[in-house]
Order: sequence, then C-alpha cells, then structure tokens
Amino acid sequence: MALAGLLLGGCALTPSAPVITYDLGPPAGAAPGSTPLPKMRVAQTDGPAWLDGNSLYYRLHYTQAERLQPYATQRWVMSPVRLFDDRLREAVASRGALTWFGDTAAPALKIDMLEFEQVFDSASASRGVIRVRATVFRNGLIGQKTFVVAQPAATADGAGGVKALAAGSDAAIAAILDWVATLPLR
Repeated sequence: MALAGLLLGGCALTPSAPVITYDLGPPAGAAPGSTPLPKMRVAQTDGPAWLDGNSLYYRLHYTQAERLQPYATQRWVMSPVRLFDDRLREAVASRGALTWFGDTAAPALKIDMLEFEQVFDSASASRGVIRVRATVFRNGLIGQKTFVVAQPAATADGAGGVKALAAGSDAAIAAILDWVATLPLR
C-alpha cells in the first residue's frame, strides 16, 4: 500500500505541459481606400456563455460535429469576445472617430458573437470560423446583418487555428465596417 501511495504521489510531481497563451496579434489597420465612417459609438460585444472564459475551442467536424471542446494547454489571454471587441474598436477608430457610448447623437454598432472556433474538416485540415451579427441603431434600427468568415488554417493545430481566427476576425471586421459605410448613418 505504501508503494502505491509513493507511485501515485510521484505522478503529481511530473511536470505538466506548459500553457501557451495567444491574442489576435497587432491590429491590421484600415485597408487603403476604405470608406471613412462618421463618428460612431460601439456597444460592448456580447457572446454565448461558453465564450466567457479564455479557452481556445475546436470542433472535429469529420467525426463529432456536435462536440465543441477546448484545447488542454492553449488559451487566449482573455475571452475571445473581449479580444474581438478590442479589435473592432481599433478598426472603427482607424476609419473614423470612435466616441463614448453615451453620445446618442452618433449611430451605434452592436456585435453579437455567435461562433468563434477552429473547425477540423479532417485530421489534417482546419479553418477558423467566425459568425457574428452586427446591428446598427440610433433612435431605432438602421440595419442588421449576419457575417460568417471561414479562414483556412495553415496548420492543423492550435497555433494554426489562432492565426486563422485572427485573420478571420480582421476579415469579419472589415466586412462589417464596409457594410456599415453603406448605411444611411447621417
């Protein structure tokens, strides 16, 4: 019995794999020729409860499409909803003036994150999938649209998923802001 206790105790002393943390990298900035935006306010981005933490999620679409699971040793530095929200605010500011949310004279942009995950279509191929609903309002609804971006990952691992989700975030935000620029905001 003592031997079993020593063996089990030894398992607790083995080093675990280090946790790797990621963010979305440096902001992309406005693309040359982007339509400038008027002064806007940005509401806090919301998402489902499962995205409140800092887990990096993946789905094995080819074998268990209904199962969403987190990587064991790879994490975001903060929730992906907050990372996306920060990136969105940077992008709005780079294309116009970002004002405080209480400035009701300016139109508001509200994002609801619906999906933010790495999807494996096979054991060797994956993509970062982002699905968000954008709503623009001021004294009522101006427009609402759902955006879906599926960015192929260069590698079929967490690091590849992070790069795909970062590029996908930039693509989704650019598409959202291009759409917002077409709305009657003034």
